[in-house]
Amino acid sequence: MRAFLKNTFLFLIILLVVNFALFLLIRGFYIKDYEEVDLDFDEFILADSHGTPLGDFAEEFEVHNFSAQSDSYLDMGRKLRYLLRKGKIERIYISVDDHTLSPTRENQNNLDRSAYYTERDDFDSWFEFVNEKYLKYYLVFLNDRYSLVIKNFITEELFDYRRWGGSKGRIAWENLTEEERRRQAQDRFENYFEQDGASEKMRDALMNIISLSREHNVELIGVRFPLSRSYYGILGEESYHADSIFMKESLRILDFDNVFLDRDSLFRDMDHLDREGGEIFVDILLDSLESFIEYK
Repeated sequence: MRAFLKNTFLFLIILLVVNFALFLLIRGFYIKDYEEVDLDFDEFILADSHGTPLGDFAEEFEVHNFSAQSDSYLDMGRKLRYLLRKGKIERIYISVDDHTLSPTRENQNNLDRSAYYTERDDFDSWFEFVNEKYLKYYLVFLNDRYSLVIKNFITEELFDYRRWGGSKGRIAWENLTEEERRRQAQDRFENYFEQDGASEKMRDALMNIISLSREHNVELIGVRFPLSRSYYGILGEESYHADSIFMKESLRILDFDNVFLDRDSLFRDMDHLDREGGEIFVDILLDSLESFIEYK
């Protein structure tokens, strides 16, 4: 019995050491940047990866970019509640693109990371709160997403040819053949629009964001981000209509999905701007709002 307890204790120690080492890796590679936000601002951009190319350029207009790859409306709602707890918020720019209500977002999101911004009141029970904010966060073996992060770290960091002087690299979007651009755009379309109807979870989360903004007198502005011509053509009229919810609620929308149709050089892929594109788009986005306000 004593030997069994000793072996069990030793196993738990090893497990904790491995968990600690893996968590340090995950924190540095996956979590750290997600938890960075500048609370000195009172205007914020909330979006998924379509907003990340804007980087810090928006800060020239006194707007902080709080976007993150794969953020869903559930994640954005958590961030909004966090901002409201920490300071006075005047305005939120939020993505209302065609895909943002996709059922795909029920699985492709950041609920494991955005739990950092939650408090007990955001959950129905203490167990749910502790499980989401602490257990899944710190215990690597309880979080399925972490295994994917570790796999990506190995394949993209340790075995990235470009990091070790290799010649294998990504071809710029503008240098792809038209056929290859269409193929990649079609793959992206099928990922987001594999189901006919919008996600009720995402719709409810967006409505909660709208209600919360009104309750705290926060101006909420919808943004439709630029698309490449290849993706814009395939998308056509297909949409889950997050923008329609804004129109129904009499909320302002800034629609720029077709502003760069002839500027493939500004895109990283079919529906994401590169850094240069993000810098140019920030000026268009926030200048247009300033002009609208002055005209009004």
